[in-house]
Amino acid sequence: MTDTPPESSAPSRRAGSRFLRLAGMTARISSDVARDRWQRLWHRDEDRTASDAALYSRIGRDIAQTLGEMKGAVMKVGQVVSQYRDVLPAELVDALTPLQKDSPPRPFAELLPRLQQALGKDWRDHFSDIDETALASASIAQVHRARTRDGSAVVLKIQYPGVEEAIDSDLKQLRLALKIARVLPVSGHLLDALFDEIRASLERELDYGLEAMAIERFRQFHADQPQVVIPAVIAPLSSRHVLTLSHEPGDPLSSLDARYDQDRRDALGRLLFDTLARQLYQLHCLHCDPHPGNFAARPDGSLVVYDFGCIKELPDTLVQDYAALTRAALAGDPAAVETGLIRLGARNTQHAPSLPGDFYQPWLQLAGDVLADSPVDFATMPLAEQVLRLSRKALPQWRAFQPVPDLVLVNRALGGHYWNLRLLGARIAMRPLLLPLATAPQS
Repeated sequence: MTDTPPESSAPSRRAGSRFLRLAGMTARISSDVARDRWQRLWHRDEDRTASDAALYSRIGRDIAQTLGEMKGAVMKVGQVVSQYRDVLPAELVDALTPLQKDSPPRPFAELLPRLQQALGKDWRDHFSDIDETALASASIAQVHRARTRDGSAVVLKIQYPGVEEAIDSDLKQLRLALKIARVLPVSGHLLDALFDEIRASLERELDYGLEAMAIERFRQFHADQPQVVIPAVIAPLSSRHVLTLSHEPGDPLSSLDARYDQDRRDALGRLLFDTLARQLYQLHCLHCDPHPGNFAARPDGSLVVYDFGCIKELPDTLVQDYAALTRAALAGDPAAVETGLIRLGARNTQHAPSLPGDFYQPWLQLAGDVLADSPVDFATMPLAEQVLRLSRKALPQWRAFQPVPDLVLVNRALGGHYWNLRLLGARIAMRPLLLPLATAPQS
């Protein structure tokens, strides 16, 4: 085995090839949209919703296939976009969802340039042992177990070479493809703000120095919760592209065994919900990657939280407005919900100055069913299915709403954790946990 980094394979040629593939995808989408717009001239009104759904499915499949084949940064862009169920049509999101699966690991030799850059040519001298088989792998990095010279068990999160340089050009092409498809119900300046938020999130995620600072901040915030376990940063062995952390093992949420009976699952669900709610309403900063691989359980009831590359710092005023909207939903007050959405900027009042008087009632009924005083069984609660049904019925009012850039990551996180609670099969009474946090003074 050699520590010599593999020879470069013409980065500029790879960048050109990537651009051509993305441009080809955009051209195909443009052609498909133009053909659809021509054909719908002869469609009846009742046929147009079905036509839109079919178009969005085709666009999503094209994007997913192209990005899935390209891997790296562009696949990460697709993964992030695919999680914005509150922004994109359901058919498009469903087609993009397969991008969220873990990527196959790369050979360890491909990571050597990163290790040498971070720790020097003698980087192996820092470790008594390193497992070259990846513990986990994703679109922009992979994780390896190791042991330092003093015997400490650690993990190395190593970023793939080349992904950082591709983010801007990849985002521009994907933004253009979605703009052509006209699937985002927002004005030009909001579209720019939305993609600026996605780009900023990705740039932060690629800087492990920022992630190290975020980890320390969350460790301090949760210091009074010994059951919330967050790995510690090994600063001398970390850099912008390599992050060395204490190894904190746990059982994946997707494969909990018989040690995790219903009571333990319920307790884990409450702990997960309470952890996120405290981050949102008290810290005003939220862990925003709900991938189930970023959370693990221990039989003693502890919850291990990994990967703080994607976090969202929230302005105090926004948290105050979000808390007011939460209180309105808990009270079942449609007028206060409307006011809250307008304050947050989620209501496009220029497109629709008002909504039917009973528009919010089914949504408030659903919120009441979920945020209840008695435990809700998330193993059987069909929340996602009901949201999809209500969304389809509300399609005529779709453009009365618009995404709030500062809340895109928050909504992504909260929506994603519904699936984690479903995976746990947890039974939780959410209202008693949420109400004190949403009603407490927001500093």
